[in-house]
Amino acid sequence: MESDLSNNLYQIFPEALYIVDRDAPSSWILNNYMNLHNLMLIYEGTAEFTCNNSKFQASRGDLVYYKIGDFREAHTLPDNRMKCFAVDFLYTCPIYEDNEWKLINTSLPFSSIQKINDEYLFCKLIDLFSLLTKSALSSKVRNRIKERSLFTEILMLLLEYKKGNQYNYTNIRKVDKIINYMTENYTNNITLQELSNYVHTSPSYLGNIFKQITGKSTINYFIEIRLNKAKSLLTDGFTVSETSKLVGFNDVFYFSRVFKKFEGISPSQYVNLYKGEF
Repeated sequence: MESDLSNNLYQIFPEALYIVDRDAPSSWILNNYMNLHNLMLIYEGTAEFTCNNSKFQASRGDLVYYKIGDFREAHTLPDNRMKCFAVDFLYTCPIYEDNEWKLINTSLPFSSIQKINDEYLFCKLIDLFSLLTKSALSSKVRNRIKERSLFTEILMLLLEYKKGNQYNYTNIRKVDKIINYMTENYTNNITLQELSNYVHTSPSYLGNIFKQITGKSTINYFIEIRLNKAKSLLTDGFTVSETSKLVGFNDVFYFSRVFKKFEGISPSQYVNLYKGEF
């Protein structure tokens, strides 16, 4: 059942109803029962909070969460005023099942307070919250699609962090850099040594964290990037021979073998399938 709940949360569809980059004045207080969900990420200063009967102090790096129905009290410390990002929101988890959409209510697994200990994750969240607040302020008609996308990414990062994955977000940054490098250089033959030099680590360590984070080896991931581009070129009308060269394969026969190994059909069969002739 727990895995089902977890899977449902990865379909989350949030609606951010109030978004703020708060620089709390000395007089700032909260005292209310929640009719929305609320997330606060504190990036400076300190505040004291109450969630129902639990009192706690929060400062830089702390994530504070209130769910609907919680009683909330809060005030900042006058000599160390809090600055934080805050979002009031609702959400559902739409699941397509038996040819219809179902809206699933699944509880978020967040505690009232949690420390974000990974510095890269904290910086990433700060960047996303900053973009979110700027979007909310940028025009009279808010860009809800953009805001939903940004807030969904925030929630996904926090869900992954809550799961306690063995990898950390510093390693994710390395892997992200490698993936970007691959997508920019897919026409070249790239070695694991070249990739490890790019992120200043050893080939064995890079291989391990890459597989851990993506579930694939660096070589298979790189091949799939090439093949995704190849499929785009084939559907645009390029020949198999032209496509092979454009995605970095000098031998068209080797390209065809690799394509069939990963896709289950040959490049020419893929073209026919796209045209509806297969």
